[in-house]
Order: sequence, then C-alpha cells, then structure tokens
Amino acid sequence: MDSKTTDDLDEHRKRARAMGGEAPLRKLANAGKLTARKRLDHLLDDGSFRELGLLATSQTPSLKERTPADGTIVGHGLIDGRPVYVSADDPSVLAGTRGRVAEVKLSRARQLAIRERIPFVMLNEAGAARLQEGRGAQSAALGEGFVHHLQMSGLVPQASLMMGPSFGGPSFVSSQGDFVGIVKGTGFLGMSGPPIVKVGIGQDFSAEEIGGIDMSARQTGQVDLVAEDEVAALESVRRFLSFMPTNAHEMPPQAPANPAPCSSDEGARELASLVPENQRRAYDANALIRLLADADSVLPIRRDYGPNLATSLARIDGRPVGIIANNPKFMAGVLDQKAAIKARKFIDTCDAFHIPLIFLCDTPGFLVGPEIERQRMVSLCGRLMNSLISATVPKVTVVIRKAVGMAYLAMCGRVCEPNAIVAWPTAFFDVMGPEAGVMLLHGKELAESPDPQVRKTEILSELEAAASCYAAAEMGLIDDVISPLETRQVISHTISRALRNYEPQFKHRIDP
Repeated sequence: MDSKTTDDLDEHRKRARAMGGEAPLRKLANAGKLTARKRLDHLLDDGSFRELGLLATSQTPSLKERTPADGTIVGHGLIDGRPVYVSADDPSVLAGTRGRVAEVKLSRARQLAIRERIPFVMLNEAGAARLQEGRGAQSAALGEGFVHHLQMSGLVPQASLMMGPSFGGPSFVSSQGDFVGIVKGTGFLGMSGPPIVKVGIGQDFSAEEIGGIDMSARQTGQVDLVAEDEVAALESVRRFLSFMPTNAHEMPPQAPANPAPCSSDEGARELASLVPENQRRAYDANALIRLLADADSVLPIRRDYGPNLATSLARIDGRPVGIIANNPKFMAGVLDQKAAIKARKFIDTCDAFHIPLIFLCDTPGFLVGPEIERQRMVSLCGRLMNSLISATVPKVTVVIRKAVGMAYLAMCGRVCEPNAIVAWPTAFFDVMGPEAGVMLLHGKELAESPDPQVRKTEILSELEAAASCYAAAEMGLIDDVISPLETRQVISHTISRALRNYEPQFKHRIDP
C-alpha cells in the first residue's frame, strides 16, 4: 500500500477526532467541561479504547462535513482490566443532537455487548433527535434501544452518566440500567427539556426545575449518585463496576481484604457506643455501615432519595455485598414509599449479579395514613416482598433494635429465609410498637386504673420482656444474640459458607 493511501486514511481519522471544531470545544472548556474523548480517557484504562465507527458522518448532504463520528463516540475498552462497551455523546457536534448514523453505531455496540456479555456504559449529553434526519414516517422505526437495553438487563451491568442535558431518549434508556449518575449543576434527566415543555403545556421551566438534582436525586430517585464534577462522576462508574461481575454468568470480583474501621480499638469503641439503648434516640445508619465494611469500600446508592433507608454497595473481607439499613436519623427509620421503591430496585440488582445482601434492621414500622395510601403503598410493599422472597443470593439479617410488624418482614425477617438472622442485645420483635400495643390492648384498663401512668409503666415492662431478643432466641426464632463487635465476623462467616455451592447464572431482568 503506497504512502498516499495511508496518508489519506490518517487525514480521515484526524478530521473525525477533531470533533466539532475549535469554537465548540472552547465553549466546553470555558464551562469547565471535558470533551467527549477526554471523558473516555478518564473512564477507561490508559490506552485501552478501541473505537467503532470513527469515520461515520451524517448522510444528510448539508451536515456531512459538520458531523465527525456523527456526534457520538462508540467503542470498547477496559476498566480495571475488564472489558466494557462505551458510548459518549459529543456536545461539540450540532449541540449533541443524536443523528441516524449515530443510532446505527449505538445499535452495533449494544448488540455486541449482548452477544459478548460485556457491560455497557453511556456518557450522556445529547439534545433531542436531529430533526433534519428523523422527522416523518421513518419515526415509525424508533425505539430499538429499548429492546437492546431490556436484553442487557440482568445479563450485563449497565451504567449511565448524565454529563449534560439528556432529556428524552438518553434518559429513557438510562432508566432501564443499573446505575445512573449525574453531574451537579450540568447534568439533567427527564422526559422532555424546557423547549418541549413550553410547547406542550405553555409554561416556562428551567432544566434544573425539570430534571436537575433536586428533582432527579431527591424527589424521584431516578439518579443513584450525584457527583460534584465530571471526573468524580466518571470515577463513580469505575467504582460501581468494581462490585459487579462482567456478566450474570460470572461471580463478582473479589478484592484484597481491608480491615474494617471497627477492627481497630478506636473503631470498636465507636461501634459499641454508636447505637443508643434508648429506642427513641437516633443514630446515622451510614456511620454503622462505614464501621462494619472494609475500609474505604462503601459506595452509597440513592443516598439523597428516601434517606430513612440507607442502601450501599460495600465489601466484607474483600467480597462485594449490598447493605440495606434502616436509618433512624431520618423519620425514625420508618419505611415509606421511597424506601420501598429504593430497596426493591437495589435487591433486584444485587440478586441478578450475585451480590450477597446484608440487612441492618431498626424500624418502627411502615408509615401510615391517607397520604401514604395515595402512594400505592400496599402494592409497593407487595413488589418489595416479591423481590426479597425471590432473591437467591446469600442473605444476612441483623436486628439492631426495632423489628416491628410488616416492616420487619420487609427487612428480611425470618420468613424470607436469610442464611443467618441474629440480633443485638438492644433488639425487640413485635407486631407493633410498645406504646401502640399498650393503648390498643389495655386502653380500657388504663382508663379505669387509679394511677394510669404507673399501670402503663408496668404493662410496658411486661410487653418489653415478652418482645425481647432473648425471648425470640429462647423460642428458636433467631439464630443468636450477638455483641455489636461480633457483627462483621457473623456476616463474613455466613457469606463464606453460603457461597460454597452458589453457581452464577442469568436469573431475571431488573425493573427500573
């Protein structure tokens, strides 16, 4: 092959890698944003990226010279030495609008990810579909991405980042995945952006109001993690995938074991004193998770959504685990609709990818009243229980203090067949809280008593003794009562034992 031919190839590649040109790239830099190619450099292991469709361009004649790589960079690379397929929208090309050739490239990468059973990562900053190419009857063929992402669901891990405005299609397919991150201040997720909303309902809303972090992370919980900047967002995907197997036919990777904070003298003292014996006093479950897990291994999931329930990926002796903990710091640890939605998705994800589940139970029950009924709480609870009972990964339940009624069952009570169920000495079990029990069962007696307060105290003492963890242990309804300092050892030994004959395989899809 002569040099002119190879030089021509090099020139084609150079033009494609130039992205949208100097002015759009300068605009990104002034906004503190990375280019699409720099994002991939941060995400992937050094030098591992191999591009698919570099020389693609729009097939609309007026756009052909303005659409290098057709505005979407697609390919595969390595994260911690393991393969992933990736896509990165290029906002420097026609403001990130998605072209038809770009969709062909994405389709190719998704199909390869399914066939080769390799994770798929999307770095989103796409405007609406490119109207010059997608209007009219050809829109009848839209939506192939939904099929592919469903086919990937539960088979390979899927992660998405909202690096910029990503309304419409990118948001839809991201919701079908397992992990969604958003960059604070620049990332947006939602059905439609401000211009479409203005046309649709005649009102003006900002992108922040429609799909910023308050809406997406706190109110709707459609975002799993909020990152302060783009580099932190990209690192969060690397961390998330470090807990995941390459596909459902493999086990998650085990890391070198790091001692937990509670393994030190200072950490042991902190663990022993963290949870007050007074059931009315609060503590932060995130601190409890941090003390029990391997040092620096905790990745909180949906921390800002339903904070009364903490969900985190972490490691115990190097093994990935999913930890679900009632958080008395918020709403006394009661379970509401957000907690049920959050727990169900987390359980389904961990079960699909063979990550053992740890439940730290301290809940006074489900939230009650007309408003929670309007949230379809009965149905949400039913979905949560279906996921929990169906999960076949090893499960460990540790009752910290309160294990009350249906909420206790939703925290992997005995009926859900955990591989171990133990309690701290501060724990109690009952169908309702002691105060409510006194009033419902002994209200008439108290009303007729010469000293209602003294009699109430006597009854409470009797009920507390009947509901104590020791009474449950005497009946054989829990496996043991343990010291807080024994918790990590019980969890580790149980998981090690339960995984001996565990065989990874595809189990189920994961509902958004």
